[in-house]
Amino acid sequence: MEWMQANWVNITAVIGGVVTVASLIVKMTPSESDDAILSRVINVLKALSLAK
Repeated sequence: MEWMQANWVNITAVIGGVVTVASLIVKMTPSESDDAILSRVINVLKALSLAK
């Protein structure tokens, strides 16, 4: 738990970067299934966030 608190800024930066790259990849593919998966992931992250 201490490690998580000490590195929280880095953890959130990595999560943001992964979501950004995934969003770019999803936009380039014609498939709708990956859009749905990314949407679910983003909704989970929104539910976990403190800012609403």
